[in-house]
Amino acid sequence: MYYICQKIKICRKDSGRSQIDFAQNCGRPFCGVITSLSVFFLSSDTEQIQQEIKRVLPELDVNKLQDVVNHLCFVVGVQKTQDLALVEVTDLQDFLFPIQSSRGQVDEMPIEITFTPLPPHDSLSEQPSTSYTPSNSDWLSMFQIPWERMPAALLHAASNKEKAPLGPRREFVRNVVTAMRELCPNPNLADCGEVEKQIFSKHSLTFGDFSEEGEQLGKGYSSLQRQLKTRVEHVNRDNVAHRIRQPKKNTAEQELNSCTVKKVRCKVDSYGCINWQPTSMPDGETTESLEMKRKVVLEKFQSGGPHSTELSDVDILMQETYIYQRQMINSCPPPAISDIEVEWPYLFTKRGLCNHFEILTGIDISSRLSECLIGKSNRIVNYFQKQTLKWNAEVQALLKEIEATPATNNKTAISAILLTMKYFKEKENSLFILVDETSTKMSIETEQTLPATPRLIMLGDKLLTSSKWMVSIEGKVTHCIGEKLDFAAALSALFGCFYVFNIEYQESASATLEVIQRFFVRINPEGTKCAAKSGTSRKTGSTVKRKVQNVNPHVHTFLQSLTEFEWKTSN
Repeated sequence: MYYICQKIKICRKDSGRSQIDFAQNCGRPFCGVITSLSVFFLSSDTEQIQQEIKRVLPELDVNKLQDVVNHLCFVVGVQKTQDLALVEVTDLQDFLFPIQSSRGQVDEMPIEITFTPLPPHDSLSEQPSTSYTPSNSDWLSMFQIPWERMPAALLHAASNKEKAPLGPRREFVRNVVTAMRELCPNPNLADCGEVEKQIFSKHSLTFGDFSEEGEQLGKGYSSLQRQLKTRVEHVNRDNVAHRIRQPKKNTAEQELNSCTVKKVRCKVDSYGCINWQPTSMPDGETTESLEMKRKVVLEKFQSGGPHSTELSDVDILMQETYIYQRQMINSCPPPAISDIEVEWPYLFTKRGLCNHFEILTGIDISSRLSECLIGKSNRIVNYFQKQTLKWNAEVQALLKEIEATPATNNKTAISAILLTMKYFKEKENSLFILVDETSTKMSIETEQTLPATPRLIMLGDKLLTSSKWMVSIEGKVTHCIGEKLDFAAALSALFGCFYVFNIEYQESASATLEVIQRFFVRINPEGTKCAAKSGTSRKTGSTVKRKVQNVNPHVHTFLQSLTEFEWKTSN
């Protein structure tokens, strides 16, 4: 049975009436507003009345249709099709389901009717109308995980605290969603998260998100939460009523156009940090003593230049004044990078930046990237090379270029990052800027329009063969990487800037930066360091509203696929 949303247009030439609108609220406990049955007239006999009703209500079976016609003709007194326009709601309420209608303006055109399929009558107790009703998560208190429906292979993995096999995991997800929908037809993402918390708390090692080093990714259950919600959306794909959601107060367009300057500190600034803003002064220190030490450090830099950062006393002074540095960097509104450079020039050397990063996050980024970049980069390059035909034209073109480029110490690491960007359909210039090998800091700032967000400036004929690097922030070159250092050192400086200076990931390269963060540097907090509310669609190129996720689902899928590929090819 269909409910009917009608816009009725009737021309009554013989009576001179220009338009007729029949709509009234039903006194019976039906949902919505019920519109009276009004149709374009054809003739005056019973057969034509039956045909007209059949045309408007094609789902009526023969017996029901005959009952309606008999009632209208012998009880209500309808004798011709014109009389159908005078039929009241109460005349049909014992024979038909309620119909929900919107008024239609009448012009010189025949009848115009739109049918909207809705759930069967037996589901009306759960979904009384097509209008939105807020999600009620009280059902969660009654919900029980159907552990008895776990596949045998999954049960074996859980008992041995092993990772869930893919097939049995998908089967269990289907069983869980089936049980959820018995209480709630369309659980939202938050509801799926609550269910996954129960699963994760009992079998975290089987269902949780962990890196290959055993470190928890974000909350630890984002992938299963998304898998549950994806299954919910799949089973509801043909059910309009269960998929309907409340319209947001502000449209996406309004949100995209409401770009304001950030004037308060937020969670993104301290994302992944363990010592973002110390609250107590070092023993025996005061603001005045720290200011004196800052001036000493500044004098050493002015007399010795960037190379004086190698002095041990400079390291000690910078460590002792760390709280003072954070007070300036974390001040609100945020200071310009050029102002920080004036006060703390050692933060704009590779050594000074990485030392600060270690105090801030507890990670020696130079050592970590030096140790793991080549090995993990080899794995990424191998992942793409062994599945060449699987990738799009851009990835395949890059693979050919990599194969044709002579081997260097930095080629593999650079290749891995570039392939990752191609995979996420992120443009190279959203993270790298290629300049001539002979370029200087002054010539780059003069000849290039440098963006506000950090970029790694690659000096050379092409990105794959570059051997010198610089970092730019807010339109200026801020860090020059020594010629004796490798790409790992350059990447350390680039990535370190995002944390040390409280800079959010640029949306255009956010997925690649999160891979660097989670896969290479192994910082795995909840959420993301990209707070952009809008972004560019990788498919259409248009501006779209950006979903903020606990862990970027594309990043998680990529890392999971990499692990699964290696597991399959090694067995």
